[in-house]
Amino acid sequence: MQRESNQQRWLARLQEQASSGLGIQAWCVREGLTASAFHYWRKRLATPSQPATTLIALPGVGGRPASVLEVMTPSGYVIRIASLEQLGWAKGLLEVLR
Repeated sequence: MQRESNQQRWLARLQEQASSGLGIQAWCVREGLTASAFHYWRKRLATPSQPATTLIALPGVGGRPASVLEVMTPSGYVIRIASLEQLGWAKGLLEVLR
């Protein structure tokens, strides 16, 4: 019961901050909250709006070299990795886009 009320309280706070026009830090100061608590709850309550992206192999098109990996995110971003060297960057890039 307490867990649910905390979640509901923080969902409301996250929505309030988003509609306030203030940055996270300024809003937290105004509300007497820590930015670290805000970020913790934002991450904890984040739910994927779409199922995990399915990766598929795509043939090369036109004059463009074939990608080693191509990912389209639910947000519409397309990430094309053209070499095995760039493939090592994929994990960090995908974490940033979350």
